[in-house]
This record gives sequence, C-alpha cells and structure tokens, in this order.
Amino acid sequence: MRHAPRPHRLSLRIAAIAALLPFAAGAFAGDVAPSRALPADVQADVEAIAEQLTQVNDTETALACSKAVDNARYGVERTLEVGEKNLRDGYLTPSAYDAMAPALRSLLGVLSVQDCESASGPRRDFYQCMSSDYNHVLACGKAHPFEP
Repeated sequence: MRHAPRPHRLSLRIAAIAALLPFAAGAFAGDVAPSRALPADVQADVEAIAEQLTQVNDTETALACSKAVDNARYGVERTLEVGEKNLRDGYLTPSAYDAMAPALRSLLGVLSVQDCESASGPRRDFYQCMSSDYNHVLACGKAHPFEP
C-alpha cells in the first residue's frame, strides 16, 4: 500500500515528544486551551508519568526483532488511543492531536520485522531498545531518533 507523501517528515524523536507533550502540558502555544483542565495534583502525576515514559530503563537487551516490533507497535497504538480518548474528553485540543497523530501513524507503517532485520544506526538502536519489555516507545524514540 502506498501512502500519500507528507509535506514534511518528522523524526521519531519529534513524533514522540509531540505525542507526549499534549498530555503533560497544561497550555498550548498558539492554540485554544483544552476544554477541560486537570486538577493540579493529577497534572503533577501526569507530568511525573510522562517523565518516566521518556527514560530508557534497560540498555542491555539483545536485539529481538519480533519482540521489538510488537512492543513498538503496541506503544504507538496505545499512544494514539490515549490521544483519541483525551481529544474526545476535552483534555487535548484538535490541533495538538493533529500535530502528533500523523507522525505516529507513519511510524506504524514502517515498523516491521523486515525493517528491523535490515536496520542500522539509530534505527537499529531503536529496535534494540524496543526489544526490552521495560522500555516505552517514547523513551526509545527519544534516545534513538530516526526518520520513519
């Protein structure tokens, strides 16, 4: 299946940050504020969780392409689901969601065992990072950015 070209491509790092920041940030530059605000204590919890999700916890795992692809796809799919729910519930603005969703969907289109097996450089490092069940796709994407 061939996808329409995008006007500009975001690196995985930018996609990861774009996916994460709307959930942790209380305001959006140049954007209408979300229709619902989180209570201060919940916002603090969200920020703490967001910080944890961007930290690589296991750097010693060997590359296992099947596991890495499963982990990465699951993480991206869940991030999109959470974004959609937050959009519906008013915690995320449409423009913030629209800024992160296309890059994540593009990433889903390339995550495959074949891509992993032929990967080198940061792309291979990303897959090796995702071979661990202790790492989140946002952390691996931040640590090992590559163009989808």
